[in-house]
Order: sequence, then structure tokens, then C-alpha cells
Amino acid sequence: MRRVSCEPVADPLRSTDPRTIGRYRTLKRLGQGGMGSVFLAEDPAGRLVAVKVIRPEFAHEPEFRARFRSEVNRAREVPPFCTAEVLDADPDHVTPYLVVEYVDGPSLAEVVAEQGALTGGSLHGVAVGVGAALAAIHGAGVIHRDLKPRNVLFALGTPKVIDFGIARPLEPTSFHTRAEEVVGTLAYMAPERLDPETDRLLTPAVDVFAWGAVVTYAGTGRSPFAGDSPAVTAARILTQPPRLHDLPPYLAELVIAALEKEPENRPTATELLDRLLVTGGPSAPPLPPDLQRSAEAAQQSGRYHTGPRKRPGRGRMLGVIAAVTATAVGVAVGAGTLLRQAPSPDNPTVAVSSPARPSTPAVPVISGPAIFDSLAKDSVYNAGPGCAYKSGLRAVAKGPAGETRCSDFLGTVYPPSQNVTVRATLNDTDSCAAVWFRAASETEDAGPPDAYRVAVCADRVTLTSYTGQAGETTIITEKRATTTGTAHPIQLVVDEDEATVSIDGEPALSGPLTENSLVSGRVMFGSVAPSGSRSVVTFSDAELRSGVDPAAPAAPGFRTGDAAFTARTYMVYNDGRVAILEQMDVLTGTEYCDRLGLVSTSPKCADDFVTVPSRIKVSLPIAAKPKYFDYDANPKKCTDPQTRVATCRVSFSEFATVSDSTKDQQVFVTVKGGEVVSVAGLNLD
Repeated sequence: MRRVSCEPVADPLRSTDPRTIGRYRTLKRLGQGGMGSVFLAEDPAGRLVAVKVIRPEFAHEPEFRARFRSEVNRAREVPPFCTAEVLDADPDHVTPYLVVEYVDGPSLAEVVAEQGALTGGSLHGVAVGVGAALAAIHGAGVIHRDLKPRNVLFALGTPKVIDFGIARPLEPTSFHTRAEEVVGTLAYMAPERLDPETDRLLTPAVDVFAWGAVVTYAGTGRSPFAGDSPAVTAARILTQPPRLHDLPPYLAELVIAALEKEPENRPTATELLDRLLVTGGPSAPPLPPDLQRSAEAAQQSGRYHTGPRKRPGRGRMLGVIAAVTATAVGVAVGAGTLLRQAPSPDNPTVAVSSPARPSTPAVPVISGPAIFDSLAKDSVYNAGPGCAYKSGLRAVAKGPAGETRCSDFLGTVYPPSQNVTVRATLNDTDSCAAVWFRAASETEDAGPPDAYRVAVCADRVTLTSYTGQAGETTIITEKRATTTGTAHPIQLVVDEDEATVSIDGEPALSGPLTENSLVSGRVMFGSVAPSGSRSVVTFSDAELRSGVDPAAPAAPGFRTGDAAFTARTYMVYNDGRVAILEQMDVLTGTEYCDRLGLVSTSPKCADDFVTVPSRIKVSLPIAAKPKYFDYDANPKKCTDPQTRVATCRVSFSEFATVSDSTKDQQVFVTVKGGEVVSVAGLNLD
């Protein structure tokens, strides 16, 4: 929330401006909007923040105060995925105010004005970042209503959407704007915004329309309906198709869908995000890891639809997006006309006919990332200080710190609803097993991350929270005996506002989750030592899922059985005999468009192959004598023409050398008895 107006830089304080607002010391004036002013301020700890204050003359008007209170209540619920995080608020102050994260960076409008239209990864990052922000905002029941280039700021290169000053709840009964008052910026307004009647009953579809206009501006330097006067611009919004100029084809298709005249024909923000993240694999530039993780978490935030759904208009609707994330969790199910039969480890190619395309596989729909790791070897969860592999993942805590955290090296971010199942063995009565969830990234000083933590000790179970501002807070403790020296299944189920812990299949604890800043995040395992003692805990058989259903997705059968499937590799550690794989579907362009319900003229339909990730990552042991195949030395000779699987046997060092590129992480894997026996490169060029 760095700026609200079009002022290019922060201004000095005026003589009439407050020097303090609550406990915040004002430094500069950042901008001014219809409801009030925004100040750069400093909190008692010296942190820079942005404080938005209602104008004194409006503070006592019921209409403005009610609108501000609605804004505060909803803004507190918006997860900080590509948005300026809400830090504090006081709706009851004599001049009510809202405190948000200060984003010290240029706006999209400034970047385009200074550098010209964005291309490549920069443009794709804006499309994904703004889509992620809208998914988070809409998931909290808020409509932004003034999304525009000046409300998209760049913090260390990552886009953040700001200014909830004109946001309002979805419910029409909470409407707090005068009939003659239009909130927003004309060039980015949806057609229904221009009708006084429909403007009073808006849906999140208006923000999706604005997303299309903002992305067009980012990629072309012009809004899609810009005219020489407001009247011309309004007429074009109501009657003319958008002018997209040279947007990349995959992005132009999504923008066209977002700019539909009828709100019910637009995709939701979550649907846009689903498509952008899938498309981001084969067709668009890769995303920075932090933005990728935020976007994946934001996918789970969108619950509100753009309005009553009609049949797709002119074939532009995005179809059933859930089908994209469906994946076969057994033996090579539903992989299109490609790779239908499991090759032999001695010869990873087979002759494949081209039968009729099967229907979408009847398998679980994945709502977010999932990880399955036996914790038998150094794999997803790293060995490190206090963490080692000895008959499982062994965590030892002692000394002043009193706790040891074993982290997921992939940095997987789970949505607010998640569940964890793991087996834990307490070494003795001084040992406590710990699971951290909704955890932020580790701090540079190795201090504890902001997170919730469940600790299972021999005589009790405790749920705590930790934030840098509040420190550690005990939420609830329950007495519960847990024997030592025996592996106990621990199950943690987290919904939006409550965590439930079961041990040995029986409920042990349930407590509220009340920290607004702890919305989603990583999961870590570890050990907590009571004061002056030493805690030793051994973990095994970890299953981590998005959502609250511990059975969905089901654990892949190939963890103990036989299978052959296409996958992306996140690690193939031959010396350590362990691999991390993510199953994926490989479809022809036609199959891909059929699955997503795209019109046949979509650019994606002409692609030879499209990969669709499953978001399920599995750690598997590698057999004693694995075989590796690649095509790099001679693509024509070493590629099976029907399956596109590599056929030339290579050493692991040769395979690893050519597998450094993103495209070569796409492989065909053969598993026998739960062990990887062969890995063959997949040539989709």
C-alpha cells in the first residue's frame, strides 16, 4: 500500500498532518484517496509501515465509518499472497486507521513508463502475481474494485497488489457506497461497472476483467480499450473487442476470456491461476521460486465464483480446471496416446498404437501440493544440524536452543487447510516430537520461524504459536500419555481456523488458530527439549497433503509395487540411492485442449506435447543396479519415435550431466517393488 494516488513520489508531511497515529510515528505522505490519506510511518520497533487514515471530516459519518470497518474486517482475512500484508488496525480510533506492509518499490505504471512494455518472464510474473493476489482477496470475500497498474507494486521484483481502501465484502447487504459514487479507474472497469444498477451488485468478475486490462497494459503499454476521451473509452469497453497487440498467444487467450463482456462468462481468479501455472511449464518462462510457492498457495484461497455459471459462451470458458490436476496414482493411467505400456528395464521402449483417447481418468483431484516420504533416506527432509538418518529421520534437541527443526529442502508451501501423518518414536520421557506447520521461511539468524507447532511429549500434547512480534504463545495443552520406545502414528489436520491432533488413531488435542499472519506455509519435523534436558525423536512414513482429507490423494501404489510412468525429477541421487519424482501426464495438444474444454483454434491445441503436473511428489529408493537412458548424444537414434522415450544406455554421470536443463527433467520411470530400476529421458522436442 505504498501509494493511493498518482503522486510520483512521497511528499513531506503537511502542517495539518498528524505526527503520530496511534502508536505509529508518521514520516511522509504517500498519497491520498477518496476516503483519506496514506502515510509512511514507523512502528515502535522502527519498522516502516503504511498507515491509511480516514479523513477527519468523514470519520464520524456512519457511511464512511461502516465502510472502513467492513474493509478492516475483510482485509484481516486476506492471506498475504502477492498482497501487502495487513499488520494492524483500529476502526474505533477518533480517525480510524489501517496499517499494512510498506512495499518499497515502483508501481507497474512507473516500470512500464520508464522501461516500456514487459516481455518474457517479467510479463508472466505480473500475470501470475496479480492472479495470485486476486485469488487470495476473493477467497477472503473481498472485491478490490480498483485494480490498476498503479496498484501493482514490485517488492524485490515480485508483484504485490495494494490498496484495499475501496474493497468491500461480497454480500450486497454490506454495500456502503453512495448511489452516485463510482469507485475505480475507467480504463480498467468492467462493463457492469458502467451501469449504476449493476454496479451496486458486483461480483469478483470485475477484478478478473481488470486483471485482463492490467496484463494487457503490462505487455503492450496500453490498456485494451483506451480512447481519446472517457466517453470513447467507456463505449469501447461496452461494445468493442479488446486490442491486445503482441501479447504471447497463451496469455492472449486468457486475457480474452477475462475481458468477456458478460461477467458469468469470465473465469474465476483461481481458474486463471490454475491455467497460468500449468501453462508456465511448457509454454511460458519459469517463475521465481518464491512467486511460484505463493501462487500455488493462493490457488487454494479462491472459493467465490464470478456469478451464476452459464454454458460457455463461444467456447471461451476455461472448462473444468480440476481436470488439469487429475493424475494417475497407479500404473500409467490416462496418459493420452503416449506411453501407455510399461517398458522393460532392459529396453525402455515399446511399440504403442494410437487407440481412441480415453475419458478423463477417474482419479482424485489434487487441491494442492502433496508429498509422500518414508523418511528412510536423506531425501525431501534434509539431514543437517541436529537431524540425521538412523532407522528414520532422527532429530536431537538439547542445549540453550531447546529445539531442532528438520526442513523440507523443496520449500513446499501448503495452503491454510492441510494435513500431516507421520510416525514418531520418543526416545525417553524427556523427548518431545514436534511438527511445525504454516511455517515461514527460516530467518537469517537461524532463529525460530513464525509458525504453529504441535509438540507430543510423554505426558502431554501442546499447540503453540510463535511470531517475531508476539513471541511464543501456548494455545492449548492436554494431558495425554504417550509411551516411549514405540512408533506412534501422529495425525495433524488443519482447517482454516482449527488444528486437531490424533495419536494412535484417537483424538488428543484440538485448538484454535488465531494468528492472522500465519495463513499458510511449510511443514517441518523435529524435536523439542524441556529445559536442561535432551530430546531424541525418530520419524518415519510421512504423508503431507493439502486439504483436510487424510485419504486424498491416496498414497501411490508404486511406493511398494510396480509401475511405469512419466514424471519430473526433483532429485536423482544415485550414490544415496534415492529419488524425488512428481508424476505428470503427457498429452498431445489436441488431448490437452479437449481435457480443458478449449476451442480447437487455441495455440495450445497445435502443440505436439503438453505436460500436466500432478503436484504429488514422492520419495523413492533407487535399486542397487539402476539403468539410465538418454537421447542427448544422438536424438534421432536414441529416441523411440512412438513413445519419445530415450533408448541409449548411459552412465549416471552422463545422465546427470545432460539432465541439468529443465526439459531433461521430464523422464519415464520404471519402478519394481517400490524401487526405481530405470530412468529414461523424455524427448518432447
